[in-house]
Amino acid sequence: MKKIFIILLIANLFTMACEEPVPHILFDEKDSVVKVEPKFSSDTYDGAIPGLDAQVIDYTLENEYQHKPQLLRDSTWSMSWDNAGFPNAKKFVIFFKSFQWDVMDRNREKIAGMIKFPLRDYPKKQDFIRRFDSIFGPDFVQEILDQDPKGIFRSKSGAMIGDDGQIWFKQINGNYKIIEINP
Repeated sequence: MKKIFIILLIANLFTMACEEPVPHILFDEKDSVVKVEPKFSSDTYDGAIPGLDAQVIDYTLENEYQHKPQLLRDSTWSMSWDNAGFPNAKKFVIFFKSFQWDVMDRNREKIAGMIKFPLRDYPKKQDFIRRFDSIFGPDFVQEILDQDPKGIFRSKSGAMIGDDGQIWFKQINGNYKIIEINP
């Protein structure tokens, strides 16, 4: 008897759980259906993406500091690209962005091809490639990747990235080359 009672109780609970609940909706005068009228307006989209367009830099335009000095964010003066020996800043920026991609991809051979050997600490290409991992440690790589091309310091010695002259570039025979690496 007890078993039958438990089976009936379980069956009853099971059927109650499977039934859909009955909704209880109360309407009063405050509840009313609002009719929405479609409004047509002219398209005012100007193609701008808020927050993104301000960050996009068109490197196809001539650099505004090609012919004049620039005050950098750290309050140092950087000479014009022309006076630093870079007659086309736009081409150098494209070279520099390519260098950043190669650093991010850890492309040893390609980076070694950008270097004018001998360097002070790495006289041969093979020395540089062998010591690549010790040169391009995580902090050094991050500093290279964080460098904004618009904030590259320039002097008679060339173009420098990093706060302490970590990498120097110069145009040699019409090609941009790395002339010094100080990790």
